[in-house]
Amino acid sequence: MTTLFTQIANHSINNTICSDFFKKVPEAILKHTDWNYSCQQTDNGCFLKPIFRNMPYRNSFVPEIDIVVSFHEGNTILHISGQPVKSVRIFMALWFVFFLMMEMLLLILAIGSQLDSIFPVFVPIGMCTFGYLLCKLATKATFNSVVNAIQREYA
Repeated sequence: MTTLFTQIANHSINNTICSDFFKKVPEAILKHTDWNYSCQQTDNGCFLKPIFRNMPYRNSFVPEIDIVVSFHEGNTILHISGQPVKSVRIFMALWFVFFLMMEMLLLILAIGSQLDSIFPVFVPIGMCTFGYLLCKLATKATFNSVVNAIQREYA
């Protein structure tokens, strides 16, 4: 299931990856996200899943990134997806609900001509836009840096 802030990328490597892949990729991700990863084998590949976040000072909007590795006809395919951590998704859901409820209240007041100015009607929309851009841009920037690091490593 994808959410509002989910980023997805696929990267194909033209050969079967070597055994040090499972050492290099978690280190590359750790440089960009501060997540420690575990690797679990599946029938047709494996997946790297974040297990612990070492966050001494980093931005809480830095996403957790999941990587599914599959082998198909001599190629290795990396399916990479990233999204904000659950606490950020819950916070953003509450953020949107609060400001959308405020927007409805202000629209009711504006329709009833109980507002001196129409400007307050646009403040909640601006706050929702700000929250969306904050989360989307932070997720996208970190996600793109991880994808680029993996592509450089396995070009």
